[in-house]
Parts: sequence; structure tokens; C-alpha cells
Amino acid sequence: MDSKHHDSVLTYKKIEADLNKRIHAHTNSRTFTLAFGRAMEAHLKRVRIHRRFTTKWLKLLELANKDEIAALSIRLVDCEEKIDFLDDTVYLINKMLKGNQLQLKMVRESWEELFTFLKSEVREKRDKKINSLEKELLELRALFNHEFDMEDIGKINKRLTR
Repeated sequence: MDSKHHDSVLTYKKIEADLNKRIHAHTNSRTFTLAFGRAMEAHLKRVRIHRRFTTKWLKLLELANKDEIAALSIRLVDCEEKIDFLDDTVYLINKMLKGNQLQLKMVRESWEELFTFLKSEVREKRDKKINSLEKELLELRALFNHEFDMEDIGKINKRLTR
């Protein structure tokens, strides 16, 4: 079966080579080249006329032509790129905002802890000062009263330890 397939392929290649030689023989002449050139010029002239006609109709109907659509598509691509950039920027800003909010929350919690600690420290210092002032006042009273009973001193100590 391979030999039949191989023979048919060779046959088709031979036919193709013969046809290419005939086409090349007819087209490889000055007259063909000149005729082809004239036909191409006529075709280009008709294309120009058709293009002008189409452009005039588009203007009359107030529709966009090819150049305007191309310019519009370029602007559209530019706008999409800017939107993508803005989208990325908004994403990064939101990410930074979440990080900042987390840090702010941590600072706020630390501040509340510190405020509570300082409040208790101030309360303790004030209580110590009041106790020491009471003690001094009682001692002064005792000096002025000249009563140095052990009972009075015990009472003073009880008051101070409360």
C-alpha cells in the first residue's frame, strides 16, 4: 500500500512541477508584467474612488470612519490602562489602610493599658500621701495634746493600716 501512495505522491509532485513551469513561462514576460501593472493601477484607482465615496457617505450620515474608530480604540486602550493603574492603586491603598488600622488598634489598646496603669499609680501615690499626711497630723495632735498613751498610738496605727 505504501508503494501505491508513494507513486501517487510522486505523480502529483510531477504534475505540480509541470504546471509551475507553464505558469512561470507565461508570467515571466514583459508583456504580462506590463498588463499586470496596468490591471493593478486600475484596481487601486477603483479602491481610491470607493474609499472616497464611502467616506463621503459616512460624513453625510454622521458615522465614524475607519480612522476615527482607530483613534477611538487607541483612546479606549489608554483609558483601560489608566483604569487598571487606578484599580491597582486603590488596592494598595486599601491594603495600607488595613495595616494602618491594625496598628492604630494596637496603639489604642496599649494606650488604654497604659492609662489604666497610670491611673492606678496616681491613685496609689495619692493614697500614700494622704495616709502619710494623716499619720503626721495624728502625731502632731499627739504632741500638742501631750498624751502619749499606748491606746492612742494603737488607734493611730489602726487608722493608718486601713
